Amino acid sequence: MNQSTSLQKYLLGAACAGLLAGAWGIIEALLHGTAGTGLGSYVPWGLGVVLYLTFLGFSAAGLMLALVTTVFGRHEYEELAGLAAWTVVVTEACAGLAIATDLGHWERMYRFIVSPSFTSPMAWMFVFFTAMFIIYALKVLALLKGDSARAHRLTIVSIPVAFLFYGTNGYIFGTLVHHPVWGGPVVPVLFVAAALMAGGALLCFLAWAFGHRAALVTGLGKAVLGMLVLFAVTEALLVLTGYQAGDADTVAALDAVLGGGSGVIFWVLHVGVGIIVPLVLLTRGNAASTAWGCLALVLAFGAARWSFVIAPQFIPPLHGLDQAFVHHRLALSYSPSLGEWLATLFVASLGLLGFVLGPRVVPGLFREGEDNA
Repeated sequence: MNQSTSLQKYLLGAACAGLLAGAWGIIEALLHGTAGTGLGSYVPWGLGVVLYLTFLGFSAAGLMLALVTTVFGRHEYEELAGLAAWTVVVTEACAGLAIATDLGHWERMYRFIVSPSFTSPMAWMFVFFTAMFIIYALKVLALLKGDSARAHRLTIVSIPVAFLFYGTNGYIFGTLVHHPVWGGPVVPVLFVAAALMAGGALLCFLAWAFGHRAALVTGLGKAVLGMLVLFAVTEALLVLTGYQAGDADTVAALDAVLGGGSGVIFWVLHVGVGIIVPLVLLTRGNAASTAWGCLALVLAFGAARWSFVIAPQFIPPLHGLDQAFVHHRLALSYSPSLGEWLATLFVASLGLLGFVLGPRVVPGLFREGEDNA
């Protein structure tokens, strides 16, 4: 790893401290479900869903590399195959834990297996999630054994499965037409673009951090830049068409996203740190700027998911519903509880631990490059 030993120890210590500090949040979620959260009947999806979608996007590192190497034939990027496969395994594990904390009854997840409803997009989400994890776990084993033929076959299989997986998550939101901003056929496309952008950015930064060649970092950065532009344009069109259509609920939901407290998250973190800063740095063309631009995108990606998931739920599905009954669980507002923040800290620390320990646990996947200028 192209970092000092002291930095590695610092990151390892930070990850372990985060796991210890955040452990109570996970325990509370698994024992008490959503009772200790800030969720309610009108805002049922909170920080756990945001965290799930964030790590879901990061897991598209594998899809980004598969497209570059297998579809576009840039075989020099095969050097990153082990790093990408490990990234998928780590981030999918984090995503699975994140969504488990938000389910309320995580122990009932077995019903997806014993009594699946194949007309439900959530059932297919579970199928594709499991398939992705199995495929990349097998790819990790194949790469460690030096079986490049099997690894290549798994890469080919992973491409349609990944598109179905990320598209299905967007499809779940797209079918919720009673929720303004979420509904519509463009949402699955937005989810795929967001995943490729975030996963590619994480892979690009890790490639630089682990000392891979500068040419690979800058080349991958160009792909991330393209997906960033596609994502930004698609999101802008979603906002502009929503306002232009003039539907009162949609306009109110967009106002909730772009204004007030949520507006700070959208404009400062999402647009400022997550779009403008990466755009500036990714266009400079050198490895260091590319890597830092990708890191800014990665760190701010959670703000993009927050803006999409949380704020649109503040609009009542029926006018006056929020005044019909008064209860803290019947509020059109949401603030994560301490337990939710602790669970988030635990999941993020788990991801950091996976990347810090990766070179020690599976060194065969982390081949360092010769040039990182």
